[in-house]
Amino acid sequence: MSVSMCRRLLVVFALITSVVLLSVDPADAFRWRRRNYRYSSSGSMRVASTLDKGSAEYRELSAYYDYKQASSDDVAFSDQVRVFLMLHDEEFQNVEQSLVAEVKLTDMSKPAKTHILHFPVSLTRNAEDKYTHGVIDVTNDGLVEAIVEPGTVYRLFVNLHRKSEKYDAESVVGRVPTPYYVATSGESAIEKARQHIVMRTFREWYCTQRGWSRCGEYKMDCHDYYRWATGSCTVGASYGRANLGRLFNGRYRNGGHIKTLTEEAMIHADYVRMPGHTFMLLAYDPERHEVLTMEGNFSRSIAVVVRSVNSGWQVGHLEQDNLRPDLFELSEPDEASANATARREGNVIDGNSEAL
Repeated sequence: MSVSMCRRLLVVFALITSVVLLSVDPADAFRWRRRNYRYSSSGSMRVASTLDKGSAEYRELSAYYDYKQASSDDVAFSDQVRVFLMLHDEEFQNVEQSLVAEVKLTDMSKPAKTHILHFPVSLTRNAEDKYTHGVIDVTNDGLVEAIVEPGTVYRLFVNLHRKSEKYDAESVVGRVPTPYYVATSGESAIEKARQHIVMRTFREWYCTQRGWSRCGEYKMDCHDYYRWATGSCTVGASYGRANLGRLFNGRYRNGGHIKTLTEEAMIHADYVRMPGHTFMLLAYDPERHEVLTMEGNFSRSIAVVVRSVNSGWQVGHLEQDNLRPDLFELSEPDEASANATARREGNVIDGNSEAL
């Protein structure tokens, strides 16, 4: 290529670049820079994974989690998790068949480790219902040490298998799409309230994941989402919305105290405020100094997010005095909370565990 031809190409390229730059709205460019700076200044973050890599090749079933049943106080257990399924595949119409659920269970305060367990699936079907209904009880039965503990947030990935001596790609029927988030309850009012609150938000999150209409009446606004989630349990609530001024009364800790809080109490359902955004805490990972969060109006949707802890955050910690006194029938709360803390601090070892 001649020198003159190269010069002509450079001139053309410069003219095209100039036109593109002139067509960009300076205000849009400023907003883009501002938005990215705001998020980067709050620390690193990522949306929590919704796919188990080990099951990615399995067929995706027409199967859904029934959070309406799971959110009932009747199944708010402290030492087991009951999973309700709605199965729409034709092969599930035979309720006499033996199905086994492969459950990949992760305590979200220890996200680097998962327990792979197998439980029978109880099937029922109503002739007037288009779904076959399945129930899985995730329990500690038969385990050397308990892995389902009080006051804990878990993530479950579920694959369904035909009953077999070995559960692998040969026995699998398929995977239930989307993880299942759940929290166990406890004996004290605050343990019960935290479980009730986060289960409300898990249901809303799941609806957005499936593209369904949201169940709660709230604006797509991060602040309103938290107030709605906690409004049914807290004193001073009005029209189903918590009064955060009364709850926390200016008593906020900074983000650097989250580690200490988890050593003393539970944090799921706690409030965090940072410039331009608020969200709910779900779990803290001390190994990575990260929190799992539930966030309303995250990119105009609801998301479960992993964030590195930022000392500039303002953290509102829910306590027993924040709750309506007529919520639950209780045992002595202080003793129950102490017992739950002791259980959380114990080391759990399960021989059927794998690193993620």
